[in-house]
Formats: sequence, C-alpha cells, structure tokens
Amino acid sequence: MAYKIIATILTETDQATEGLDAAIALADRMDAHLDIYVVTISHSEMNYYHMDSAALMIAQQTETAMKQRDQIAAWLNDRMQGELTRWSSEAATVQGPALTEYLARKLRFCDLVVLPRPYQDSPETASLVEACLFAAERPVLMIPKGCKAPDAGGHVLMGWNDGAEALAAARAALPLLEEADVMDICIIDPPTHAADRSDPGGAMAQYLLRHGTRSEVAVLAKTEPHVGDILLRRAKEVGAQMIVSGAYGHSRLREAVFGGATRDLLEAADLPILMSR
Repeated sequence: MAYKIIATILTETDQATEGLDAAIALADRMDAHLDIYVVTISHSEMNYYHMDSAALMIAQQTETAMKQRDQIAAWLNDRMQGELTRWSSEAATVQGPALTEYLARKLRFCDLVVLPRPYQDSPETASLVEACLFAAERPVLMIPKGCKAPDAGGHVLMGWNDGAEALAAARAALPLLEEADVMDICIIDPPTHAADRSDPGGAMAQYLLRHGTRSEVAVLAKTEPHVGDILLRRAKEVGAQMIVSGAYGHSRLREAVFGGATRDLLEAADLPILMSR
C-alpha cells in the first residue's frame, strides 16, 4: 500500500519549506503524484468603511494577494527544476471566507496532505490544517521546523484511545506504518470499564500485524496535565520518528478555549505528526 496522490499548500513567499520538501520526498519514495496548491488570501474587513472605500480596499488587497501568488508560483517553478517527482501546480487567490470551500473542493481527491506544523511562523497554517481535516476530510502530515519526512523503517508512536478519530488516523497512516520497523501503541489511563479493558490496544496491535507491522503496547499513567506532553516524552524515550494521532476528539471551539491533546501536540511537537479524524 502507498499514497498515490500527495498534496501540499504554499501560502507565503517566505514560508518554511519543510512541508514542501517532505511532500517531495514522500512522493519520490512512493511513486506518487504531487499536487502543489499556491494559495494567497485576500483579507477584507468592510464593517467600518464607506461602500466606495470598501470596494477600493478589497481591490487593493486582492491585487496585493495576486502579486504574492505570482511570486510564489515563480519561486516554485525554480524550486522544482531538476526534481524527478511527477508534479503539477495550481495557483489561486481567494477571499478569506472562501478558503475552506476552495481547499475542500481541491483536496478531497488526494490521499495525504503534507504541511508545515501550525503555530510556528505562518498564521494561516492552522486554518489550512483544519480545512483539510474537517472540510476536505483528508489526513494531514505536519512537519515541524528543522524536520523532514519520516524515513522508511524506524519507530512510530501512535496515541490510541479506542476512539473513532484514532482509528481513522491509524488507517490513514497505513502506507507509512507498513514501512515502520515497530509501532508503539501508546494508551494513557485507559478507562477501567472499557470494552477492551482485559487487553487494551490488543485489537489495534492485531490489525497492524496483519498489515505487516510489528507493534508494542504501552499503557501509561497520566503523570502530566497534558496528554500531548506525555506522548512527546514517550516518543523521545523510544526514539520515534513520527506520531500518529486522532484529531479533535472534542470540538475545535472547546480545544481553542480549554485546550486539548490535539492543540497541545500541534503547539509543542518537534517531530512529524500525522492526524486524521
């Protein structure tokens, strides 16, 4: 099994290139087609302006965004010179509210989206990730600064809670998990009355074994306030090169206000994370 269509998104001229570099590396390794979307956003607030002034402001902001789009597209063409990857690009400028619909329409036919990790430099990346997960319903592999695509082989860690989001992430990650040497199924404070309480993680371990991946189950106590911190600590202990996790088991609003495992991981991760829901 392999990904056959991988996508990535560029939104800024000075954007970190880890997402693009990782997408190219994975497309090369899996003989996949790489779709690159150059998207710039025209942010227009019209509430406090006269109608004529608002129209002029929209036109100016759109023109600026279109120039930026063309600069990114030109940079991309230079960057891809000499690459053997089969790739294509599409450039667009959209109004802010239309971004989610645009990405949903374009990305729904890809197998995986590769992006820089959000909450670094680009304020747009978190919106891109959420559009991919919720609107396009595509898994997202996020690459922190200074990291690269996970290599074939090695150790991968999965945050497992027997939930639908975690199962979706495991299925979405199968092309990478089948390449791994070992999978660490990490369960934090499983409920005492859970259906799998006699063998937590056992069904997932069997599922992965039938896909050719050897796995180990680690049941951990919640010794820190944030689940994300425990997963990151465990990843360092076992030398994992990637984390697989379900995304947004709670609502996005709740996680934005009160925090949650998804947001904790996205803010602090120093290794690639694949999420789905």
